[in-house]
Amino acid sequence: MAIVSQLAMRITSIESKLLTEIRYLNAGRGPGDFYNDVVPVHRGFVDALPEGTSAIVVTADLQGRETFKSAGGHPLRLLGEVLPAMLRADVLPCLGLPKGDIGVLLAGDFYTVPALDKRGGSGEVRPVWDAFAAEFDWVAGVAGNHDTFADGANRPSFTGPVHFLDNDHVTIGGVLIAGLSGITGNPRRPWRRTEDDYVETLGTLLCEEPAITLLHDRPDAPERGFRGSPRIREVLEEQGPGQNENTLVVRGHSHWPEPLAELSCGTQVLNVDARVVILTEI
Repeated sequence: MAIVSQLAMRITSIESKLLTEIRYLNAGRGPGDFYNDVVPVHRGFVDALPEGTSAIVVTADLQGRETFKSAGGHPLRLLGEVLPAMLRADVLPCLGLPKGDIGVLLAGDFYTVPALDKRGGSGEVRPVWDAFAAEFDWVAGVAGNHDTFADGANRPSFTGPVHFLDNDHVTIGGVLIAGLSGITGNPRRPWRRTEDDYVETLGTLLCEEPAITLLHDRPDAPERGFRGSPRIREVLEEQGPGQNENTLVVRGHSHWPEPLAELSCGTQVLNVDARVVILTEI
C-alpha cells in the first residue's frame, strides 16, 4: 500500500536576482591550478513548507575549499563546512522569515582534495553534514558518487534530526521525502548501481508518492535542452501526465544554466549542482 504524503510542496517561482554569491577556491587539474569561484545563492518560493518550517536550504556539489582569507592560515576546510555558518549569519537574517525551523536538503558530492590539484576526487564528507546539522534544525540528504563516510562503503549513521536516505524515506512536518543515493554506473564502485537497478529502484520508491524526491543522479529536461538521463526522466513520467505533478525532484551531479525545469508529467526538477536555493513560502 502506498504511503501518501500529507502535504505537497510546489515551487511557484525563483527570483532572477541572486541573494548573494559566496566565494571559494575551485580545484584545477594540476599543482597550483586552482582558481577563485563563486556559489550563487537563489531565493525560491513554494506554495507550502513542512509544518513548523520557515525555510529550506537546498544544495549539492559544493566541490571546493574555503578561501585563504576565511582559513586564516589554517588548513583549507571543505566549502560545505563553512557555507552553513555564512548562510545562517549573513543571508537568512535578511529574508524576514517567520519563526520556525530551517531545514536542509542535501543532494550529494561535497568533497574536494585538500591540494585543489585534482577534479573529481573522493573523500570524507561527514564534516559537511555535521556543519549543516550544527546550524540548522533538520537535514535530509543523499550521497553523491564522490562522497565517503567514516562508516565505510555501507550506509552512514547519524544522530539527531539528520536523515540519510538511500532507497527509503522520512516524513518531516507532514511532507514525505524520499531519497536515492549515488548514480548509475559500475556497482563495484561506491555509490553506483547499474542503470537497470537504479531506474527499477527509483520506480519502486516513487510508488510511495513522495512530495520530494532527493537524487544525486539526474533526469534530463529535453524541452529545455538540459542534459541528464533520459531513463531517469522516463521513470518519473511513466505513470502518465499528471500522476507525479506533486513531486518535486531535487538533484545535483551536472549543472544546468537555470535551476528549475518542469517535465511533461508536471514533475518539477530543481537542479542545485554548485548552487544554493533557499525555499520560503510565498
